[in-house]
Amino acid sequence: MNGIKRQGGVILVSSSTSDLPSPRPVFYEELDLLGFYKYWEYPKSEEPLLWNIGRKYYYFGEMVAEVRGGNIFEDPKILFTDKGKDLKLKPIDLKGMIEKNIEPLKVLENEAIDFINDVYKKYKEKVDYFIVFYSGGKDSQVVLDLVSKTLPPDEYIVIFTDTTMEIPPTYEVYEKTKEYYQKLYPNLKFLYSKK
Repeated sequence: MNGIKRQGGVILVSSSTSDLPSPRPVFYEELDLLGFYKYWEYPKSEEPLLWNIGRKYYYFGEMVAEVRGGNIFEDPKILFTDKGKDLKLKPIDLKGMIEKNIEPLKVLENEAIDFINDVYKKYKEKVDYFIVFYSGGKDSQVVLDLVSKTLPPDEYIVIFTDTTMEIPPTYEVYEKTKEYYQKLYPNLKFLYSKK
C-alpha cells in the first residue's frame, strides 16, 4: 500500500463495503475549468493529477477539496480541506499503479470478455449486427477495446454520435481511434451520426 500511495494511484480490491462510485482520474483540463489554477500549481501533463469520487477530490489518498454548485449560471464553489491548501500537484505514476494492479485488471478484463462472448452467443442469430456506441470517453474506449478482443470485426459496428457539443479533443480521439482500429481490422465499420 505504501508504494502505491507514493505513486498517487489506487489499489483495486475484489470487494468493497462501500456504496461509493469508483474513483475516476482527474486531468488538468478539469482543474482549469473549475478554477483550481487560482489555488494550486500543477503541470499540464497527459497523466492524471488526482482522483475524484462524486464531487470530492483526492490526492495521495487524502481528500483535498470538494466542489459544490457550478452550472451555466453559477461558478462552482471549491471547498478545501487543510491538506488541500496551496498544493503543488505531481502527475500520478500510471505505470507503477498498473504494475501494482496487474492481476485484478486481468481478472476484470477476462470477466468482461466472458460476458461479451456470452451475450454474443446468445443473440448472434437474432440480430444483424452488434453495435458499440462510442463517445470518445474513457468508458466507451474500454468497451471498444474489449469488444474488439472478443468479436470478429465484421460482426459489430462502431457508432459515434456527435451531439455538436463535443470539445475538440473528443473529435481528435475519435479520429485516432478509428484510424487505429481500422488498421487492425480493415473490415470494421465506423459510422458517424450527427444530431
